[in-house]
Amino acid sequence: MPKWRIADAHVDVLFRMVREGVPFARGVPGGSPSSDRPPSPPADETGQGGTLQAGAEALRQGGVALQLFALFAEPGRLDHEQFTFVLRMIDRFYQEVAKPHGPVWPVRTQEDLSAAAAAGITGGVLTLEGAGCLGGQAWLLRILHALGVRGMTLTWNPGNLLADGCAEQRDAGLTAAGKAVLREMSRLGMWLDLAHLGVRSTHEALSLFDGPVMVSHANVKSVYDHPRNLPDDVIREVFARQGWYGLTFETSFVAPGPSGVEQLFAHLDRLLELGGSDFVGFGSDFDGLHTPLTHLSCASDYQWFAEQLAARFGPGLARRLLYDNLAAFLQRALPNGATAPD
Repeated sequence: MPKWRIADAHVDVLFRMVREGVPFARGVPGGSPSSDRPPSPPADETGQGGTLQAGAEALRQGGVALQLFALFAEPGRLDHEQFTFVLRMIDRFYQEVAKPHGPVWPVRTQEDLSAAAAAGITGGVLTLEGAGCLGGQAWLLRILHALGVRGMTLTWNPGNLLADGCAEQRDAGLTAAGKAVLREMSRLGMWLDLAHLGVRSTHEALSLFDGPVMVSHANVKSVYDHPRNLPDDVIREVFARQGWYGLTFETSFVAPGPSGVEQLFAHLDRLLELGGSDFVGFGSDFDGLHTPLTHLSCASDYQWFAEQLAARFGPGLARRLLYDNLAAFLQRALPNGATAPD
């Protein structure tokens, strides 16, 4: 049994399962922190090749007890094509990942979260990465919520009918449709994920949205100036609202050139200086990484990473960063009411 319990706020496993046909059981076997391992190879055109960085076995070996599974559809698709792709990912989640007697317990409520932890089964939560699939229509969000989606980002990097993302130079902020979707998210009790949002969109969303707020996978702009990293004032606001902030393992968000845990820890140091000891954790972006950090290229590497974290910050704080903080955020943000797995 792994020594450390891990909670991770972002992987793109479902995207690769549907787009490439990679089975959830085909995970990266075993971490190898003694060597620089490249990211998992992609599947071939038939979907028969490739492995998952956060498949079932990698999650088990890494001690991942709580995993948020992103639903990402490429923004270049038409809106209805994106929505169909999202539904296909949700189907794979319930048919293969969180199937009856499977390795993951579907978490939709506070009670589900507690039940998964008590049973020693990985809890899995569905989140939406980029809401372009909604086509600006808030009523479609109600369908996704009924299917178990509990939090979302409004955009990916480009803009859409809701808001401008961090790669949209016009930085025009939220649209009327985006504001309507935020109101519906609040009514449904969903959390808002600020990852990928543009500067103006971020500030407008924080001023309008009164529900739980988190950042699933980003680093710190004051440490390394990258469009996907957030500034100190936004981070302070997330902490003031008892939100949650997940550092990610994408090298290009950490530092220029090859990077490892020491460079990532510079971002963590800053988050702790800003008061984040109870509100910080990790959103790896496994299966979505372009260039992973040295020694952190799949979920099975989490136990090695946990030891590095404990050696630097102490075991007590390490436990909070690795699991407790995200679990506490979800306990605050998820609705009441038990829903038994099918």
